[in-house]
Amino acid sequence: MEPPVSCPVCGAWSLTQDGQSSALLAVADVLCLKALEKIGSRLIRKPRGRHAEFAGRPLYLAHTVWQTDDETVALGLKGAWDVVPAMLDGHGWPTAATSQQIATMLDDYVHDLVVTGTAHNLGDLAYRFTDCLGLPVYLHGTVTA
Repeated sequence: MEPPVSCPVCGAWSLTQDGQSSALLAVADVLCLKALEKIGSRLIRKPRGRHAEFAGRPLYLAHTVWQTDDETVALGLKGAWDVVPAMLDGHGWPTAATSQQIATMLDDYVHDLVVTGTAHNLGDLAYRFTDCLGLPVYLHGTVTA
């Protein structure tokens, strides 16, 4: 990722297109982990004895241990992507996809992880950005396209 650059006219600092794309992936990564954590806390509560069994492990991995139904996933994902429009519009990230398209892609991605019991992977998330939305994102210095 390239370092921020200053505008030759006003002197304001901004990220290059590569940097914005990497930042978008990083924020989406955190949002996915928080959504999985919320679902994990629901899984831990049903039944109550699971707290001791899962002690010491991150809640965002609970779905890899216990299967759940679509209703629990839907409840866990409710409101998870509400910040996406503010994130894109408020920070001026130019993307070819709308905030609704990005939110839908994130929702589908996390839903698929939970239903299949698969752990979140940044490379898989980057692939979804490219495959589902046609947005190239930069992961560890390389573009996924």
